[in-house]
Amino acid sequence: MGELGFAQSGIGFPEAEQGGTEGNPFFKVSDMNTPGNEHELVVSNNYVTAEQIVRMGWRPINQVPAIFFAKVGAAVMLNRKRLVNKPFLLDNNTMTFSMDSSLLNTQFCQSLFERLDLTSLVQVGALPSYNSSDVESIIVSLPSTMDEQRRIGQYLCNLNALITLHQRKLDALKKIKLALLEKMFPKDGSDIPEIRFTGFTEAWEQRKLGDIAAFSKGQGFSKSNLTDSGSPVILYGRLYTNYETQICKVDTFVKSSSCGVLSKGGEVIVPASGETAEDIAVASHVSLPGILLGSDLNVVTPKDNLDSNFLAFFITFGNAHVELSKKAQGKSVVHVRNGDLSQLNIKYPTQSEQILISNLFIKNDNLIALH
Repeated sequence: MGELGFAQSGIGFPEAEQGGTEGNPFFKVSDMNTPGNEHELVVSNNYVTAEQIVRMGWRPINQVPAIFFAKVGAAVMLNRKRLVNKPFLLDNNTMTFSMDSSLLNTQFCQSLFERLDLTSLVQVGALPSYNSSDVESIIVSLPSTMDEQRRIGQYLCNLNALITLHQRKLDALKKIKLALLEKMFPKDGSDIPEIRFTGFTEAWEQRKLGDIAAFSKGQGFSKSNLTDSGSPVILYGRLYTNYETQICKVDTFVKSSSCGVLSKGGEVIVPASGETAEDIAVASHVSLPGILLGSDLNVVTPKDNLDSNFLAFFITFGNAHVELSKKAQGKSVVHVRNGDLSQLNIKYPTQSEQILISNLFIKNDNLIALH
């Protein structure tokens, strides 16, 4: 990379100099999170004037286009990069690579950097980090003609624009879901939600989950037992990464076995252990029969008049979520037991209203999955 441009680190940015709204942008790692900055840094949370630049002895980066990225701290492990097309400054937690425009097409260079795993350069220490010479020593392959670079870069740029569009739609759907969840479940101290379907006016009933559900545990099977085919199995770790509130398809398998706990369809599963109390307070409805339920899963089977999807949503997003988080015990690993679940206060309307609420959020989840 050193033959195609040069890398340089940022500079100190005293807090007293921050917060300006005019002048040159002074980029920090957090600017990569700003909406509109998904691929190119076009706005900054901080700008500095010519007077500040002279007084502080700063040297703006005028060699643009350039690629901006983190160089120290946890942000390094996110491996994010952004294009910058106008002169700028950057703080000392970041680094930039200024490309030689006679050798590299801008969009091709951006795509080239996106596929580079900068985390592989991380030096061992208290904080992950690397320096400019590490970046410049990376060996890359590229087309010999600028025209081929341009065509590749343009094609990948168009794909990025499409991905960004879908990401914004996804973010909007998630915001809609959270807003509805907040208003369609009663707040603490109330038995009626702010928003309801037409025709429903009755107060919601409140019961202990232990009075309206039965409890059991999954058994056997862990990640080491997985195979490419066989009997479908749900492992607790997948609740955090692969499944929404309703599980209609399972993508992990173990060798066909007659032992283990098989779902009948209608069970609500809650992880029995996790990294944080917030993470562990989630639930999913297993709508399929014949699925093996692995160890470290609490299995809740609702009784009459309690819809499984509704219960899963209420545990994950309703008042029960906070209540269950407080019951989780442990430090490096937290645990939730069926006894904890049985003491949860569950608020619920008539079964017909439960189903309408559940179907609304399932449709929202399906739209989210499409993006």
